[in-house]
Amino acid sequence: MQEVAVVGKRFRDSLMGARVKLMTVAVAGIGLVASASAAIDLNGTIGPILESIVQLIPSIVGLIVAIVPAIIVLAVVGFIVAFFDKILGMMKL
Repeated sequence: MQEVAVVGKRFRDSLMGARVKLMTVAVAGIGLVASASAAIDLNGTIGPILESIVQLIPSIVGLIVAIVPAIIVLAVVGFIVAFFDKILGMMKL
């Protein structure tokens, strides 16, 4: 049986090197995000946006409550019109 000598890097070894480089970049990125988030006051930036959205919720609920009866009335009227139309269509036959 002959043994084959491998010259140069093996593919598995190059993947290990790439994994180490990828982990280094990931750790550096996490550190950058952590330092950036520590420098910005999140409550000062997101707080006003959330407060304005919360103030809109009662208006949206009021709009939905006002529209639902109109939708029900239109559905009933549409059903009655379609029902009578079907009856008149059958009478012509």
